[in-house]
Amino acid sequence: MIKDRLLVIDDELGPRESLRFLFKDTYDVICTDSVDKGIEELKKCAPDCIITDIKMPKKTGIEGLKEIRAIDKQVSIIMLTGYGSLETAQEAIRHGATDYLKKPFDTQEIRDVVAGYIERTKLNRKQTETSRHLESLTSELQKQLNAKEKLAQLGEKSSEFVHDLSNPLSVINGYVHILIQDIKDKRNEDKEINISYLEQIGKSVSRCQDMLTLWRERSQRTSSSIQRISLGIPTAEVAKNAQSLSIQKGAVVELTEGPKECLIEGNEVQIFRSIQNVVGNALEALPEKGGRINVRWRIDGARALVEVEDNGGGFPPNKIADLQTKYYTTKGESGGMGLGLFITKNILEAHGGSLILANNSSGTGALVTLAFPLLM
Repeated sequence: MIKDRLLVIDDELGPRESLRFLFKDTYDVICTDSVDKGIEELKKCAPDCIITDIKMPKKTGIEGLKEIRAIDKQVSIIMLTGYGSLETAQEAIRHGATDYLKKPFDTQEIRDVVAGYIERTKLNRKQTETSRHLESLTSELQKQLNAKEKLAQLGEKSSEFVHDLSNPLSVINGYVHILIQDIKDKRNEDKEINISYLEQIGKSVSRCQDMLTLWRERSQRTSSSIQRISLGIPTAEVAKNAQSLSIQKGAVVELTEGPKECLIEGNEVQIFRSIQNVVGNALEALPEKGGRINVRWRIDGARALVEVEDNGGGFPPNKIADLQTKYYTTKGESGGMGLGLFITKNILEAHGGSLILANNSSGTGALVTLAFPLLM
């Protein structure tokens, strides 16, 4: 297991070795006796926390702080000195220090401080990495769209492309809003930020990239890989993503887990698309208050089923046959494209399965079943 890295910069041997001894079992500790040597180590590796003395010959800790911040804006920096003053502390903070401690230090206090700031550095870097992924995705999407004419002239393939990407992009947007609010709340309460939202954003970004790969394959007429898929994995991912969107609507999305060995054969991205389309439709159909969706998977004889049940009012009985037709929509002015169920039906039939639309037994909503051949 790779240890987190701690860089210590101090011209005095005693404090330097004390810190090495204190943290050597927990972190990969690198010690240097000058700012210039510390900068060299910083350029060779990316420490997760830096402890630096302020009063040093040739180049002070404040001067070193400025150079460090020019190279790495995320790493946590703790200024340590036996010559502390309010003015020195203020100057250190002004130039980007994370914290300021006086010598002699309390061992338990510095352990806790370093542990907290290492986690903070890792979180900051993950946020930056996620932002870069989002920027890269946006750039890639722009390239794809710029290579075409205006959306009105793109035709049905581009309409499906836009439809496919709208779902993961909605999930990303939902988690970004939750994360922004969480950051505000946690900062006010001086608590750590929930990193799971960043992980879900990262997964949704990867899903968008998978969609782009799928569409590139289709344009080049190459086929995607067929593999054994545990149906519960994409089903659970879609349900978790839907939970972030349901929060904004004051609704609840429940996941009822089925057997782990519920295996099918097919293209994982296409299977994910089909489940995502059905759950996305269920979210849009929910009432303004008290909305509820249950997503589950199970085995029924020779079939593997994903069932999505909601309390959104259900299907008009005389329109069920039309709902799987291309461009047919009941969403009126809400902007529905009439493609979700049509795409899902085609995916299921390509996998030897079927899409079954019905109203639930209580008569309060819809029950959509995606049926796949069970891999024995």
